[in-house]
Amino acid sequence: MKFSGWLIQVTDVAGSVLMIIFSFLCLRLAYRLKKREPNNLIWTYLLWVCYGLAGFAVSRSAGHILRQVLLMSGNFQKWEHVQPFSGAVNTFMLTVVASVTLFFERIWKIYQEILKDRQALQSAHEKLVYMNQNLEHLVAERTQALALSEKQVARAEKLASVGQLSAGIAHEINNPLGIILGYTQLLLRNEAPETERHADLKVIEKHVRNCKNIVESLLNFARMSKPEKEIVHICEVIDDVLNFIRHQSESDHITLKREYEPDIPPVLLDEKKIKQVVVNLVMNAKHAVGTQGTITLSAKHDAVSGQIVIKVKDTGCGIEEKNLSRIFDPFFTTKPTGQGTGLGLSVSYGIVRNHGGDIFAESEPGRGAVFTVVLPVIFPDEKAG
Repeated sequence: MKFSGWLIQVTDVAGSVLMIIFSFLCLRLAYRLKKREPNNLIWTYLLWVCYGLAGFAVSRSAGHILRQVLLMSGNFQKWEHVQPFSGAVNTFMLTVVASVTLFFERIWKIYQEILKDRQALQSAHEKLVYMNQNLEHLVAERTQALALSEKQVARAEKLASVGQLSAGIAHEINNPLGIILGYTQLLLRNEAPETERHADLKVIEKHVRNCKNIVESLLNFARMSKPEKEIVHICEVIDDVLNFIRHQSESDHITLKREYEPDIPPVLLDEKKIKQVVVNLVMNAKHAVGTQGTITLSAKHDAVSGQIVIKVKDTGCGIEEKNLSRIFDPFFTTKPTGQGTGLGLSVSYGIVRNHGGDIFAESEPGRGAVFTVVLPVIFPDEKAG
């Protein structure tokens, strides 16, 4: 029994000594970490906690060692006088550790807020440096965007004013043209085909029909109505247009090529109006190519920007640089007199813009031209705008 009590006393003393040793080892490691990174708040907190725990370990271990010494020397009554002081010191040291923890918990929150502000300042600094280094380029881009926007506004205003004028003119001359055409056809019934009078009437009929086609183009230009959208496969729309003009192109030795990306989704578009755009672009390309060449139609879906891109590329004569900025203006045409009204591209521009898209041309004289139509993707399950 005495051996058992002696073993407990030795174990208690040894454990107390080890507690002091381990606490100071931890304190030493925390000090090294703090010295390595003086501004690291976590190492600062850990160092202060180790100070408190080392103090607690010394206080508690010293109390246990003193208790065992007094017990082994037969002076246990003295321990009863010392015990309250030892307990008070232990409690004080634990209070210090708790206070350090609470203090650093508050400091940590403030540190996090400072860190966020620092990151925000760093981000703002990087943006300022970037803008300072690229200011000239950014200003040029913004100026170009504003110039393009002003051109689009001016073109839209021009289209609107020309549309109103065209509607008035078309209505005024359409009825007289119809009467002239009707009476010409009546006179033709009574004339033999081989007479000179019959030939003159056919010339009148031909030019009246040309005038009516121009008037019809004016009316179409003026009636730029809101698109009536439906579910459309854009590749099928292009195929329909190609099938419509293929027999003419084959006779002229013009090669029509298709380049479609797979899995282009069906979207909401006004099929008739988009067909009209494609027809205008293909017919212009056909005129530029002449009797021999290649016209390539491509379509792809850009999932990142949410757009469908249609391109009509030809190997024709190209467009002069001075005309590129005017090709979408009403009544502007590079075709010979009598072969074009100058409204096809204007109508196409209006249709694409009414769909919320854009159309533009790229060309080098003698190296062909590329017309690009960009349409926003509106899926069938979305609300049509």
